[in-house]
Amino acid sequence: MSTKTTGKLTPGLFFRKKSPLTDWGLPFVRGAEEHKHLAKRNITGRAAASAQLVRALIAAISGHVTAIAVSQVQFFTDGDVQTGLTATVRRHSAPSKTATVWLTEGARWGVPHSSASYYVGIVAILDAMAEVVHKGPEDDNPVWDFWSAYYRLLVEYERHGKSENLKPALLLAADELYHWLVYRETPAGHLVTRLGDIHLMDAGAAVTSPTGEYLSANALQISKSLKALLRDGPLTFDATPDDGTSEDESPGSFRGFVGPQGPLLWDAVSAGDNCLLAGPTGTGKTFLTEQVALEGEYTLVTINGMEGMIDLDIIGAILPQEDGSRKWVDGPLVRAMRAAQYDPVLLFIDEMNRIPREQVNLFVGMMNPKSREICDREGIPVRGEGPFYTLAIPMTGEIVWCPAKHLRIVAAGNFGSQYAVYELDPALRRRFETVIEFEYPEAELELHLVEAKTGLKGRVAKALVQVAGETRRLYANGELAGCIDTASLLNWARKCKRSAAASVHAVMRQGALVWADLVVGRDHTGRLNREALDALQDYLKSLGVLP
Repeated sequence: MSTKTTGKLTPGLFFRKKSPLTDWGLPFVRGAEEHKHLAKRNITGRAAASAQLVRALIAAISGHVTAIAVSQVQFFTDGDVQTGLTATVRRHSAPSKTATVWLTEGARWGVPHSSASYYVGIVAILDAMAEVVHKGPEDDNPVWDFWSAYYRLLVEYERHGKSENLKPALLLAADELYHWLVYRETPAGHLVTRLGDIHLMDAGAAVTSPTGEYLSANALQISKSLKALLRDGPLTFDATPDDGTSEDESPGSFRGFVGPQGPLLWDAVSAGDNCLLAGPTGTGKTFLTEQVALEGEYTLVTINGMEGMIDLDIIGAILPQEDGSRKWVDGPLVRAMRAAQYDPVLLFIDEMNRIPREQVNLFVGMMNPKSREICDREGIPVRGEGPFYTLAIPMTGEIVWCPAKHLRIVAAGNFGSQYAVYELDPALRRRFETVIEFEYPEAELELHLVEAKTGLKGRVAKALVQVAGETRRLYANGELAGCIDTASLLNWARKCKRSAAASVHAVMRQGALVWADLVVGRDHTGRLNREALDALQDYLKSLGVLP
């Protein structure tokens, strides 16, 4: 098998895409757009957004990079063996599939299909990680400029998620990553770069053998873990908000989630319970779980339940490769268990009661922990004292295991009769020691949430919250087809903020873009139920707060 290479990288490769990154949840960032968030070494006074490097950063902070290990990489072309770092990356276009990337001490970089895509940016991040972990750079090494920007990006992502508030930190980190990739530790210049010295190779054309030394991937997605990995190096970003307030700005909140469920879930997960979250859609079950994972420094792995799921979507499968071979590809459950052998993992099963019975039964046996003695008798090569979760992979005969204390399982579901779901098996239900019910926040808390998350304030924000509450009352009485959930309310508020909507007509026009079809329904011709929509507009007028 030959090892492919693309030849030399050039700066222009990183700025080819010039459209908004909507497919990555970043409609507010456009490839190649000029900005003023400059890297410290940027001597030009201007910068442009590299779509590929922005994608790499988003993939890293959102948990797509896992299982970072020191490895031996052997090349088929010449038999040479080099030490390097490898990482598994969840593919953005197909989250159930993974790719491997690597870099070696000999400036060989492995990415899927030798393509100069966002995977190159991920390898550049690994290169910066290797610089601080294994070489202990001096305080004046430019790698700290990148890590300071990355740390700031993590903090802003933990506070705001993929909102427009993230843009300044994201563009700064992308410019710092570009300068690290192009110049590494040398001064920035226009003529001399190191891109021509990098051998970009097909990651599938080499054999990687982990040495057993793993680096925590948590450092790329949790600010506390990153600071620990960097050993309190000279980061220049202060994570304290400028106004002196704490990250929990809303009364009764848990890292931006309002309501009593926040501390309940945190306490249960911290105590080792597996948790079931029950409640209507849009009440924050997913958001809260993500915040608990961040606060607890868990690697987060998600399974999205849906009709038609097969084993591949949960356990994995043997799949054909481009070179004609076939190999096993882990699904999210197996990926979570492998990661939990080394690091704390939170497995989130969203919409669990939409998973077909054949697949959901996998969890019944897997969530029954076994003692070390039982594992030994069954020939399962576990390490440690246990108990352990185990899972047999029928297609390969392998039994995957992990210490039960390393894996927390949180499942969520909408259990109302209006949802097309399966009944939860009583045996599986008993595997969850804590059940937390979710409801929509009280009006005062929801108003505070709208103001904090969207920047919409005053009478318009209050009016939106009141309309949402009225739809919930009417829906409970069977007078509407649905109601405005909290997630839709925040989306509505953002649109009103962006369009400066301040009148009844303008606010309702924005609402029609978000929730009208779900809330008022459609008639037999497929048109919106105008009578119900007009009634909501009349209710908004009756409040007397908007012109």
